[in-house]
Amino acid sequence: MIRLSKTGWNNVIIILVMSFILLINTTNKKIYSPDENTEVNSDQEVALVGSQNIILTIDISNVVTIERIGRTWRAVPANISGQALAQMMVSWQQSSGETMAQAPIVDRQFSLDVKLDIAGQPLPLQLIFYATEQQLLIFNQTSAQWLVMPIAMYGQLFPAEIFTN
Repeated sequence: MIRLSKTGWNNVIIILVMSFILLINTTNKKIYSPDENTEVNSDQEVALVGSQNIILTIDISNVVTIERIGRTWRAVPANISGQALAQMMVSWQQSSGETMAQAPIVDRQFSLDVKLDIAGQPLPLQLIFYATEQQLLIFNQTSAQWLVMPIAMYGQLFPAEIFTN
């Protein structure tokens, strides 16, 4: 057995613990960090806005503007309000779609342009929505990425009340 003083053994223990922590950190980074060389696969879930991002305003095709007022929401024109508007905003916050490998062929005249002002971001998030019979296609102009969602999400993101006059 090696003869060391009490402070010598303390130093040995400290060095062993630090090296063990370093080993855990490096293996954790290799396991959980994405590889730079991997491409985005289709069927990968991507959040539309992200649960950590705070939406300040939404402008839907220059027809309806929804803005945050404290913890509540206000639509201009006021076609939707209260619980229905709150549920719509929860859908925006929690929605995610699958990435598409290649861009689909879409008809631009049947699109909805949406601009979202996100807290802490200098430029608005610009999304273009295309509704087909089977699915909802979204083009994120900020990241130049296509997403696909079930067509049922269209009714949650854009309730019919917001377009009534």
